[in-house]
Parts: sequence; C-alpha cells; structure tokens
Amino acid sequence: MSTATLSDVTPPRHPPVGGHRRWNGPLLVLPWLAAAWLLPVATHSLGVDPVLVVIVVAGLVSLQRGGRGLVDRLVLAVVQLFGALCVAGLVFSVWPWHLHPVAMGGTALTALVLLAVSTRRRPAAPGRLRPADRLVLLATLSLGLLAVEPFALRDLGGRIGILMPGEDMARHFLLVDAIGRVGGYAFLHPHEFAAFIPPAYASGIGNYPQGTFFGYAVLDRFLRSASSNADGVTGINVMIWCYVATFVFLALATLWALRRVAGPGRGAGALLPVLAGAALYLYFGDPVAVFTRGYPGELTGLALVAVLTALLVRPLPKTGEQIVTVALLLVGVAFTYHLFLPYAVVAAAVWAWRDRYRLLRRWRALLLGFALLPFALVVPVLNLYVVSSGLLVSKGTALPTDRPATVVLLAVAAAGLVLRGGLRSPVRQMTALLLLAAVAEVAALLIYQYALIGHTIYYFEKTVHLLQIVALVGLGALVRLAPRLPARAEVGRVGQARRLAPVAVLLLVTSAAMVGLGGPTHTSLGSHGLRLASGVEKGSPQGGRDAILMSRRYPDGGGKINVSLMHAPYANFLGTYFASTMQRNFRDIGGWYGFLNPVDRPRTLADLEQMVRASDVDMRFFVQDPQASFLVIDPEHPNRPATHGSFPVAYGDPAAPTNLEAVQYLAAKYPDRVEVVVVAPGAVR
Repeated sequence: MSTATLSDVTPPRHPPVGGHRRWNGPLLVLPWLAAAWLLPVATHSLGVDPVLVVIVVAGLVSLQRGGRGLVDRLVLAVVQLFGALCVAGLVFSVWPWHLHPVAMGGTALTALVLLAVSTRRRPAAPGRLRPADRLVLLATLSLGLLAVEPFALRDLGGRIGILMPGEDMARHFLLVDAIGRVGGYAFLHPHEFAAFIPPAYASGIGNYPQGTFFGYAVLDRFLRSASSNADGVTGINVMIWCYVATFVFLALATLWALRRVAGPGRGAGALLPVLAGAALYLYFGDPVAVFTRGYPGELTGLALVAVLTALLVRPLPKTGEQIVTVALLLVGVAFTYHLFLPYAVVAAAVWAWRDRYRLLRRWRALLLGFALLPFALVVPVLNLYVVSSGLLVSKGTALPTDRPATVVLLAVAAAGLVLRGGLRSPVRQMTALLLLAAVAEVAALLIYQYALIGHTIYYFEKTVHLLQIVALVGLGALVRLAPRLPARAEVGRVGQARRLAPVAVLLLVTSAAMVGLGGPTHTSLGSHGLRLASGVEKGSPQGGRDAILMSRRYPDGGGKINVSLMHAPYANFLGTYFASTMQRNFRDIGGWYGFLNPVDRPRTLADLEQMVRASDVDMRFFVQDPQASFLVIDPEHPNRPATHGSFPVAYGDPAAPTNLEAVQYLAAKYPDRVEVVVVAPGAVR
C-alpha cells in the first residue's frame, strides 16, 4: 500500500510569473482603495493634478496583458481610457461634483484597483522596446516635433490664427468651454447650454458628438489643477495644445497599427521604408490638412479607427480583453465622429463572425461588451430627430483631398495584400475586407451626393480621410515584400548597400513628391505639411491677436456685441467670431457671422446701420487702421479697384465710408446703443 500523501504527488503552487499573483483578500485591497482617494486630494491641494493623469495612464499600462511592449500597452491604454471616459462622462455630467479633479481622479484610480482585483493582476512593467517599436516611437517623435514647431514658435494669437481659416475651431472651443461651465455633456444640460448659443444653433451644436471636447474639458481641469473654467484666452490656449497632442496621437496610433498589421515576422529593416512612407503621408499629405482646418473630433475618430482596424486584423491574445477593447473603441468612435461609425460597425461585425466560436467561449467578457454597445447609440439617437438628410450634402470648410495620391496609396496597399499569394493569409484576408468596407462607405456617400446635388462635397472628403487611414494601416502587409538582406559577412557592406539602393532611391523620390507638391491634384508647389512647417501657412494671425485683445479688454463681453473692424476683412470676420466664443458672447453674435464674411454679399452703410437697429444688444466696434474699409456703394456692382481677388485692409469702395468713419457716424446717430473703441497703434501686434 502506498504511503504517499497529496503533497508528495502534487507539485507546490507558485505564483505566476509576470505580475499575475492573486490579491490576498480585502485587507490588501482596502489600503489601495483608500490611496485611490487620498492621492487626488493631495495632488489637488498641492496644485499638481497633471501627475494624476500620468498615474492613471501608467496604471492601466501596467495592467495590460494584450501587448508585451511599451508602445502596445500605451496605445491600448489610451484608447481604452478614452472609451471609458465617454461612458463615465454620462455619470460625471449629473453627479454633484461634475468635473472636479478629486472626484474624477479618485473614481479613475478606484476603477484601476477594482480592475486589478477582478482580473487578479498586479502591475507589471512592459518588456524591452523591440527595434520595430523604436522605429514607431522615432517616427512619432519626428512628426510630433513637426506638429509642435509651428505652434511653439508663435505667440498665442499666431497659434489661434493657424486654425482660424477652418472656422470650426471657434464652435469647438465653445463646446469645450460650455462643457466645463455646465459640468458635463451639453446634451444632458440643454437649458444651461442654451445660454451660450443662438436658438437656431442649439440642437445642432448641442447634440454634436462631444467625446473629444469632453476629454479636453477634463484635461483642462487636471492640467490647471482647477475646479472651474479659466478665462477664455487661457482656455483656448489649453485647448490648442490638447489639439496638437491629438494629432500626435493620431500619428502614433496609425504607425503602431501599421506595425501591428505587418506582424512580428520581419525585422526593423523591412519595416523602415514602409513606416517612413506612411509617416510622410501623415504630415505632408491630407491628414495634416485635417489638422490645420481644426477638426478635433475627426482627428480622434481617425486615431480610433486606426487602432480598431489593427486589432480586428490581429486580435489581442486574450479574447476577453479584445472584446472589451473593441466595444470601447466603437463607443469612442460614436462619441467623436459618428460618420465613421458605419465602417467601424461593419468591420467589427466581420471580425465577430470570423471569430464567433472563440468569442462565445468568453461569455462574461461578451456580456460586458454587449453592455457597452448601447452607449455607442447615444449620439446617433440624439441626432436622429435634429439632423435632416440634407446634412450629408451640406457645405463645409474641409480642403479637397488629394485624389491622385489617394489612388496611389490604395494601389500600393492592395499590392501588398495580393502579391505573392498574399490573400492566402487570414491576416491579409481580413485586411482586404476592412479596406473594402472603407471603400464601400466612400462609394455609398459618393452615390448619395451625386444623386442629390450632382457632385461631391464636404462629408465626402471626410470619408476619404477615413479610407486613407485604413489604407495606411493596410500598408503593413507591404512589409513582407521587402527583400531580406543577407548578413554583412556574406556580401559585405558594399553588397548590402546595393541591395538597399533601390529602396532608398524610391523612398527619396516619394519623399520629394510628398513634401514638395500638394493641393487637390498633388501638383501645386508646396504640400500642406511643408507650408505649415516652414511658416508659410500662417492662417490669420491678425485675427487671432484681435480676438485676444477684445477678450482681454472685455472677458465677458461687457454686456455688448463686440465687433472688430480694425484690419482687413478676414481678420475682422475671424477675430469677431472667435472673440465671441472666448467672451462667452456667442449667443448674441447672430447675423454678424454672415454680415462680416468677405465671401458673402457686399455690404453698404445702410446695411451696417440696419444691423445696429435690428440688434437686441448694444454694439461695441473696435477700430484701429484708418484705411480699413469693407463697405461699398452698389452691392450689385461693387467697386473695389485695388483688390484683384485679395483682401487688403482697404477692401471697400473708395467712395464709401471707411470703417472708422462708418462707426463714428453710427455712434453719433445712436449714442446710447453704439460704442467705439479706437485701439492705439501697436496695441494689436
């Protein structure tokens, strides 16, 4: 008879390697929960709340198991946090503390502790950076420096001016500021939000996808260690730097997604030319035009689409983590730019059907994923009754996309998928299906717009941007076609150089074309990125400085509508428009948007006087340059002899009053309603 005991035949259990050791009951958890709230109290008391943002991101990075490298974990942590923030914002919007850093920080840290307990994970450092990850970080850093440089070298007026021509940034700042002031999503506070906006705009802007703007409002609180909004000038400065960071994250997400699609089989040498080409396209192609036109929601949506595409092509090793991450990405896309939601839903459905048997075995994670999906319907449902079918054919300020470069990008991505029997691989089959899904969305909108108006417009360009990002991610399949370099010992340094020469020449030619040429047909001298980085693309710095001057003199508008007539027409139009949002006076600006727009109908002195008489609010006109003019005598046949299509300071009819003469006339005729502020020379620089 054997005398062996259980311990003799069962090996002793050791804690798993890599930080997976189980938590040892509530006695260990309670101190961490206490610390989750004591830490935000301490950082807020000391005025160092930005530390909390770093801790939350680092905490989630340490709990990731979907990727071994730092770049994998960082990208996953950011998109997961963003999707979770979109959902949590629904609670933050209605609870008593709203956007207070202590309440939000304590909640986030508590969620991290509970996540660690429920998954039985302990924080673990990521593995060493692989050469391919170093390339991704280096390329992202290079693009980040190019993106930051035009803003860092300018004053605040110049920074605002870069983004002014798109006009939308004014309304986007209005949303960020309003979310901060009402303490949550504008669509959950319609009555409070109505105080910031004309009634005609209330439903459209109030129900606009607000995930990105909510994120900016939250970051504003932490970056300033504040529990309330700053003045408009400070607020827009913080938002601009958050916006620059959004473009940098788009670059990181796209390049990381490309590298993930490429897979681990090829080394950094094969990845380098493809990654470099994608980086060139991001900054010197159409994506940077999205950046300069001022579309925060679209940039965020494109970044989420890039990550989603990569994860659907090469899912995370842990199925439960994959399910939850995909659900959070769908929520994030819906809350940022739901024009991209059809692609995201179709792509996720294709993946779910392909992996359905594996997903069904993770029923708990599947239930959590299904619980998150209804939140992806919030924004579409809100817009169901306030947006007409004509919205998809409405005008906008998006620049036309570079059609030839887009076709070349698609051709190269397709070549990487099909050459050398590429479609035999399940990974490349999935990539091809997702690329076709993006093409299908573009084609559907193309047909719709041609059926209604006979040409493409605005939102078509946006869907082309979606297609470009999916194609850039799909370039990862091209890496496998790169020739394998033999060891230097076999062919010597000269032999290796000969093998690399064709790739180097192709990359140099591509770089020269992308950097040196631009425009909708990629034939104009100077790409968008080159013009931005070189300082040629200034936007309207004068308009930015005018808006700052008006906002600093009258932070709350001073109880009047403030109109700039200090300089050239576009500077006046944009300065007035942006100042109205920075002064929280946008509700009263009303018809002045169209009245001052230089591309609208020419205006006479009688038109200007009628605007004053029709206004329910008193007027304050800012004037400076005595030559500044925009009025005409005959709007049907305007006499502007010196313009030749430009907008000089003396843009009006020489026979009509100058801006200074016009407002002095109005002030004399309506002394109780019109105030004139003559700005001294040099006050606006």
